[in-house]
Amino acid sequence: MYIGHVNLEKAFIGTGEHFVELIKALSQLGVQQYVLVRNVELAKQLDRVDDVTVGPVVRSAVTAYCLMPTVDVVHIHNPSDGQSGLLLALTRSIPFVLTHQDKGPGSGPLAKAIYQRASGVVNRGDADAAKHMRIYRRALESWRSATATS
Repeated sequence: MYIGHVNLEKAFIGTGEHFVELIKALSQLGVQQYVLVRNVELAKQLDRVDDVTVGPVVRSAVTAYCLMPTVDVVHIHNPSDGQSGLLLALTRSIPFVLTHQDKGPGSGPLAKAIYQRASGVVNRGDADAAKHMRIYRRALESWRSATATS
């Protein structure tokens, strides 16, 4: 499975450490990954992880959408960056999984659309790679069955 990640957090504290733990754990499982991040230090750290390709540093969800190669599933690590996942799902048929933040999805129509179109939701701070792989596989399977019937 080829997994894309989008993490556009400016700072590399707290959730950034969980993000790195997850990327490393998935790498240890032999998962090939493509990562787009905003933070330069985070990009440098992830560039040292096996089976991880770090794309150019990006500042917007639309740029992340444009630069994401064809992958099996994309993991959006911040709901405010969910536009990239929504665009990938709607225009390129790439399912996305979203990390749920404590504050919830928001009340606007775009935020609601992002949560409705997400093929899976991961709890914030969870770095259990095996659990993530199950969520990614379920997301991919449900996406494939939904698009096969339409």
